[in-house]
Amino acid sequence: MSFRILVLAATILGLTSCATATSDTPSISQVTPAAEIASLVSDVQKSARYPAIAVSVRKGDEVIYEGAVGIADLEQNSIATPETVFAIGSITKSFTSIAISQLVAAGEVDLNASVGTYLTDYVGPAKDVPVWTLMNHTSGLINFNAQPEFPAGSRREFTRREIRDMFETHDLMFPPGSAFSYSNSGTYLLGLIIESVSGQTYDRYLSENVLAPLGLEHTYYNRPSTVIPNRAEGYTVTKDGYENAPLLDPLVPFSAGSLASTVQDIQHYIDMVHRKNVLGDAIRDTLYTQKTFPDGETNPYALGALVIRDWEGHRKIAHAGDIDGFSAYMAYYPDDDVSIVILANTRDVSPTPVGLEQKIARILFNMPRPMKAADALTDREISNLVGDYDIGRMRIGLDRIGIVEQDDGIAFRFGGTAAPTDAIKLVRISGMNFYAENDDEMVFSFGNDDGADLKVDYTGATFAFSKTEE
Repeated sequence: MSFRILVLAATILGLTSCATATSDTPSISQVTPAAEIASLVSDVQKSARYPAIAVSVRKGDEVIYEGAVGIADLEQNSIATPETVFAIGSITKSFTSIAISQLVAAGEVDLNASVGTYLTDYVGPAKDVPVWTLMNHTSGLINFNAQPEFPAGSRREFTRREIRDMFETHDLMFPPGSAFSYSNSGTYLLGLIIESVSGQTYDRYLSENVLAPLGLEHTYYNRPSTVIPNRAEGYTVTKDGYENAPLLDPLVPFSAGSLASTVQDIQHYIDMVHRKNVLGDAIRDTLYTQKTFPDGETNPYALGALVIRDWEGHRKIAHAGDIDGFSAYMAYYPDDDVSIVILANTRDVSPTPVGLEQKIARILFNMPRPMKAADALTDREISNLVGDYDIGRMRIGLDRIGIVEQDDGIAFRFGGTAAPTDAIKLVRISGMNFYAENDDEMVFSFGNDDGADLKVDYTGATFAFSKTEE
């Protein structure tokens, strides 16, 4: 689920339809980049083996590209359209943050108050952490669905109590506010706080106070028993084709990942919340708040479940989604007034929606794609770079990357040099900068040729690693 983590390592291992089926011709204005985007989306859908991808690209009120390629339901041979409903995974977190921010504005929630203030029966160590740390993944809570005991892929129904029991009594990983570790457990508690304070179920509160007021008519609490028109099926890519992915009971992802929507509705959300600020300054200020760590470094993950960063000289507000059978990404460039939304009905393939979005952004901003350097690494450089690198303060469920020698160059392996995963070749761009062979938007930058430190840009953010002393 970036319900599991932002994106699992397997993601890297990895508009007309699956082969030839297409929806109605996408709406394309007379903007030059439109044809390039259409061609790119079609190529990625085929090469990465997405059953379907829906994409919406806008600049202000202008639709630059809006279309879908592929099959939304392979069994029914239903062609995907911009109206197709996809599970959006962790993009749900942004809606949860809006709900919390509304309760803050109404004086019903204090972000500096403890979890135990609102969940009086909560007995775990997190009962004393401030609510705001749940919003930006600095609470120290473990990620319940990344634990070995989590029943991944289960279709059975769960209770809130069962999910809480998976993480409530675990020790905190670090003092609240001192580090970042992506945690669906924290966002789950936000949903429970919404229910406790409002007296409504999470889905009812969201429907009445967030979705309806914003005019999001095709965004749903993704309950398997609910009839949702145009809902896509989720799939797992296999060697021989596809398998049906489980449609989870919504009380598993809950406030961390239970919504489903369309590219059009997510674009409307961006328009209403970010462009037009219809929720007002008080709420948007909360959503955009970025806290600092004790040493003064800014956490790029804002309280609104939004990663706010500079990407290639462009200010960007974004979030990814990843849940069984689906992946998603939304991005808004406020200074350029450009918004890009990508929804798909599989995950664990490359490029991810994050990589595709950045390729689209390069077209819009007339930016070159990374190019392979002519000069090869020397034997000394290879020797210095090879080794294990441990992640720093910003953790996403991936603690180690291994750099190994491969074909007179280097490759990376999630989990470390000895991990039982395939090594993916790194292509040199310049100096000590490389991109992953299967996704040129995943960039590795070594501080220098001694390999002492490494920064990796993927999943829509930059993560720092340090070489181990082992």
